[in-house]
Amino acid sequence: MFPIFGLMAIGFGSARLRLIEEAGVRGLVLFVFNFSIPALLFDSMAAMAFPPDMEWGFLIAFYLASLTVYGLGAGVGRVGFGRPLDHQAIFGMGAAFSNLVLMGLPIVLTAFGPEGTLPMLLIIGFHSAIFMPLTVALIQTKRGGDGSLGPRVAGIFADVLRNPIILGIMAGFLVNRLGMPIWIGIASIVDFLAAAAVPCALFAMGASIATYPLRGDVPPAVVLTTLKLVVHPLLVWVIAVPLLGLEGLAVSVAVVMASMPSAVNVYLFGARYDAAPGIAARTVLLTTVCSILTVSIVLAIVGP
Repeated sequence: MFPIFGLMAIGFGSARLRLIEEAGVRGLVLFVFNFSIPALLFDSMAAMAFPPDMEWGFLIAFYLASLTVYGLGAGVGRVGFGRPLDHQAIFGMGAAFSNLVLMGLPIVLTAFGPEGTLPMLLIIGFHSAIFMPLTVALIQTKRGGDGSLGPRVAGIFADVLRNPIILGIMAGFLVNRLGMPIWIGIASIVDFLAAAAVPCALFAMGASIATYPLRGDVPPAVVLTTLKLVVHPLLVWVIAVPLLGLEGLAVSVAVVMASMPSAVNVYLFGARYDAAPGIAARTVLLTTVCSILTVSIVLAIVGP
């Protein structure tokens, strides 16, 4: 875990000391999301050997737990802090929407190696497609009346399908299933881009959270941090192991992915819709800092 969080710390310190400008951070994030990580996911999926006895129940465990925690987060916003429905949606997203790409991907690859790639890719593939439209639907339900809910949700689905990360997974799957050969020149370019994914993603994550405020309305962020880092992975394990009777590497990957901090998208949605943006920012920052300890504990328990 030291090199992973060490790279994040270097990114965080560089941004705080203004060794890299905000525009540079944004450019690096765009490079990671639009080029480097899609290349890594394409390369991994294209070369993947799908086991004939794959146990798919880990996906049920992950997403059933995630939706439950989303509901708990929204309920905390309503009952505990008296927030309206649009704010509740951001509370739910903060509790359940994991940072699967910038943190989950490098941590799983480092901890589990190539064997953890397939369950990781399957979890990433459904993540945005479930939670982004759900959050927009709740926000628009609160602010509705103009008949725009359907087009907004449909637009989110279209954005998800155009997402370079999703496209990388889908293209790699297509190449894999069709057995298409890849010219060595193209393969080399993909390999170069993929090699930059993990270090650039971790540096960009650290630099991105450097500007998030911690002062202000902290109690909601503390509650959401507890839901995200403790309740979420624990619930995935409970559903997968005692309830569904699952075991194996895929379950461990699902638990580790659930232990990831809240994704930057939580703040972006809060800011985009002006729904509890301060709480969203503090939740992203607090979960990321606390995950140094909690993710290490989770890996010590369920890791290889």
